[in-house]
Amino acid sequence: MILKKVTLDNKSDLEFIEKLYIESFPRYERRPILQMHQLLEIEERFNMYLLETEDNTRIGFVTYWMLDTFIFLDHFAISSEQRSGGYGKKAVEKLIQQTDLPLVGEIELTGASDMASRRAKFYEKQGFKIWDLPYEQPPFEEEYDAVPMHIITYREVGFPANFETIRDTIYSEVYKKRYK
Repeated sequence: MILKKVTLDNKSDLEFIEKLYIESFPRYERRPILQMHQLLEIEERFNMYLLETEDNTRIGFVTYWMLDTFIFLDHFAISSEQRSGGYGKKAVEKLIQQTDLPLVGEIELTGASDMASRRAKFYEKQGFKIWDLPYEQPPFEEEYDAVPMHIITYREVGFPANFETIRDTIYSEVYKKRYK
């Protein structure tokens, strides 16, 4: 598994990621493409990686934020043609190996759909803990509502005691919003 850093200069890789991003996440769970380009250009803490096999087959992508005390997994997707091939597991293992920081992410509520339940099981199998604490993903655009989500963590982050601090960090640093 290869994690290849993507910049605005990587047009072909960027197009692959944009297409998969749109296919994998509903509109209300993703930022506008132009906003993602702006982050790539000016936000040093925002990272985008193409996921490739050793023979350079593109299989997916991950975006994440390097925050002070943890890494926030923003978006992660494997192309539909490559799912169930163990690539998601390999990608998560690679991310875990590259840092000692805790990983924090958001997933849909487990009862929201069959896919949400499968996603939760996937992360649990990788060693993530799913927290049943009140959390909503802020909307990326004004016309959408906040989305109820679970926070997931890999490595100790001091939950539930530090939950509000981590939530507020995600809101202010990633979404540029204040928790209501």
